[in-house]
Amino acid sequence: MGEVTLNKRALLITGTIIPNSNFVTHTNTEQRRNEYYSSLQFYANNFQNDDLYFLENSSYNFSDDKEFEQLLSDKKITLLKFPVSDKFNKGKGYQEFEMLDKAVDKLADGYDSFIKITGRYKVLNLKELTDFKYDGFIADSHKKHKVVQTNVFYVSSNFYKSHLKDLFLKADDSKGLFIEKVVYEKIWSGKTNNKIKLFPRNPFIQGISGSYGGTLKRNKIKMRLRNFERFLLRVFKINQFLVEY
Repeated sequence: MGEVTLNKRALLITGTIIPNSNFVTHTNTEQRRNEYYSSLQFYANNFQNDDLYFLENSSYNFSDDKEFEQLLSDKKITLLKFPVSDKFNKGKGYQEFEMLDKAVDKLADGYDSFIKITGRYKVLNLKELTDFKYDGFIADSHKKHKVVQTNVFYVSSNFYKSHLKDLFLKADDSKGLFIEKVVYEKIWSGKTNNKIKLFPRNPFIQGISGSYGGTLKRNKIKMRLRNFERFLLRVFKINQFLVEY
């Protein structure tokens, strides 16, 4: 159910080297630049059969960074440069999905699906997590807090255009309307439940959170419990987490 016959997909790796939001604590431009550089190398080496796009919307001048330009050229990564958003107070989720909408509009006719990754993060097991074809949306949803983890997800072109497009307009971090909550409300409204799934295993994410500046490393025991929970939820055909720990 939900499978598609083609597997022409692209990785959309989002980035903002120079932050443009009140709600970002990790603001060191040089460190952020290096994190994006390292992540792009990682994804290019691990997804050699997929097209990679780096979506970037800050005032960073790539023409002054020959090493970065060389990486994009050598690894055949397409840079999609977007203007700095004028919605400074809306937050990074608003600005990221503003970019995603424009990228999907540009690319959707050429791809059946997309893997979206927040660019400073390395999802070390992403290859394993996305070894499938699916005409829907795959991400980790949490019922208790009513959020969807948007740092990494898989989405078909059709699903994005039908259900995620223009959602960024409802996001506003200054009012607590985080994009994770906006996406959750939309996809769990009752009209798309049969096209939503959890990832089959925990995404193993390496990086520093832009929101609170801490590491994304998780407790190993809790992660084993979560993987077992994923198995049980699949058995009972439940596609979001019911408890938090």
